[in-house]
Amino acid sequence: MTSTGTNSAKTTEFEQSITVDAPADGIFDFISDVKNVPQYLPTVKNAQPQEGERIRTQGQAGEREYDSDGHFRVDEQARRLEWGSDGENDYSGWLEVQDDGAERSQVKVHIHYSPRPETLQRMVEHSPNGSFESVMDEGISKTLQSIKQICEGKGGKEEIEANK
Repeated sequence: MTSTGTNSAKTTEFEQSITVDAPADGIFDFISDVKNVPQYLPTVKNAQPQEGERIRTQGQAGEREYDSDGHFRVDEQARRLEWGSDGENDYSGWLEVQDDGAERSQVKVHIHYSPRPETLQRMVEHSPNGSFESVMDEGISKTLQSIKQICEGKGGKEEIEANK
């Protein structure tokens, strides 16, 4: 049986990039440090490294608090992060930082997310635009804007609408 309407996500792959006026190595050093994750991810309040390439994050997305374990892989040579959740939702992603001149970089994020129907419904209900895609686009955009502001020394973390 196939789910329809708001119980299935039409899009499960999301990708955005942003130009940051800062050197790629400095940006990557900042974002690849687990203790900095709460400074740029909108819903994360706490992040702790675990044994090996593991991470535990705690935070809030709208009215829902979460405590999640997953992997967090750092490839310094490629300036690439890869992550994923151990939880019931099919969630993973990657982030890359590339040089775009001496003092300019491109930061690209790609996320795969196929939430369970009840999680999807909750996300849609709390979305300002009434869609899963708008929730995901907002979260990625706020993450990239936070990284840009912090690494350019022009501000801090951007919050998503559901957490304001």
